[in-house]
Amino acid sequence: MSNAATVSTNPISHDFASRTYPLKVFAGKNALEALPNELKNLGVNRALIVCGRSVHDRSPLTQRIGALLGERLVAVFADLSEGAPSHRIEDAAKLGLEVQADAIIAVGAGSVLKGARVVAMLMGEGRPLVDMATTHVDGHAPVTKKLLAPKVPIFNVLTSPTSAQNRGGSAVRHEGEVHHLEFFDPKTRPAAIFWDSAALATAPVSLVRSTSFETYWWALMCMGAVKNSNPLVQASRYQAWKLAKSAYPRLHDVTDDAARIELCAASLLQNRDEEDGGRPLSCHILTRAAYAVAVAMFNRHPGITQSHGYAAMAPAVIRRMGHLCPEVTADIASALGVNVHSDDPQLPEHVATVVQAHFDALGWSSPLRNASIPVDQAPTLMKFALKNFNANHDSKLNEHTMLIQAAIEDAIAQG
Repeated sequence: MSNAATVSTNPISHDFASRTYPLKVFAGKNALEALPNELKNLGVNRALIVCGRSVHDRSPLTQRIGALLGERLVAVFADLSEGAPSHRIEDAAKLGLEVQADAIIAVGAGSVLKGARVVAMLMGEGRPLVDMATTHVDGHAPVTKKLLAPKVPIFNVLTSPTSAQNRGGSAVRHEGEVHHLEFFDPKTRPAAIFWDSAALATAPVSLVRSTSFETYWWALMCMGAVKNSNPLVQASRYQAWKLAKSAYPRLHDVTDDAARIELCAASLLQNRDEEDGGRPLSCHILTRAAYAVAVAMFNRHPGITQSHGYAAMAPAVIRRMGHLCPEVTADIASALGVNVHSDDPQLPEHVATVVQAHFDALGWSSPLRNASIPVDQAPTLMKFALKNFNANHDSKLNEHTMLIQAAIEDAIAQG
């Protein structure tokens, strides 16, 4: 059942914990030249590249890395497809064990980078993926499995900006009743990431705009919860939005190397936000609901990216749920340069219209138009959304199921 009461807004908190993980970032022209030395410093002699088919077949990137590494590169697994399907993860881990790989070089964007982490987990743990995944039992809090075995180091070479670049958690697509599996292992955070200008230029504009929209969307939505964040989180959120707002419209210019690197930086700041105690994936109820449903759509319906889900669900969730957190809703509009009052009875409708028009202007009009999702899928999408650990680790979404399902139906109808 939904709860019509306003979700409380707390004053700014100075009670927080911040963590800093070791990480090297190499950016700009010829950034990849640093990769051989980084492998040498960690004693790596048998590296495995994990990537998608298009990166391997349609760009010179894996060949370039091979030339840089020489005998240190022992194999390439080029079949990690969108969503990082669990059977592909198993195939990559099997190859890694066969060639005795002592490091993984992930080359790509979100699906590849998060998939490579699970490949490392599987290689290290040596047990079925389902046994390693977070478990969800109705009426109980999700349980994250502890994965204690050592893991090989990971090096991430980005072809597009993504917040997947330096996380310790992952979700992979899975067939059957459980549509995705979730994992967490801080030992799979990368040793180094590379924002190489030429590597980033290998991705077509259409792909970069799609993957970068996730960074843009998160930056905008988190502006709804920036005022009450701790000082470190505030710094990351303000700067991530500044970078994303400036760089995203410039992605059409294939000669603008800086735009892609700035979006990589914005994505990294979003992860730093989390490490500084910000919990961006659940920073307010609107973000939680839209994110959880977008992930469910992505995993349940082929052809839908998470960006499609984000673009469709944000206006729908604001329209249906904006009254629960009027200050958050008003601050999202303010980030887009629109002044509204939090006590306006038409606030949710007004801000939803503003956000929809803004996404339309960015090229995200009717993002579900070609998906053909039947409206009777709304309850199923709701069920899987509630099992999203990042969005619903404390079961807060369960209090608003009627409103969320109505938002799903609205988004499907709009598409």
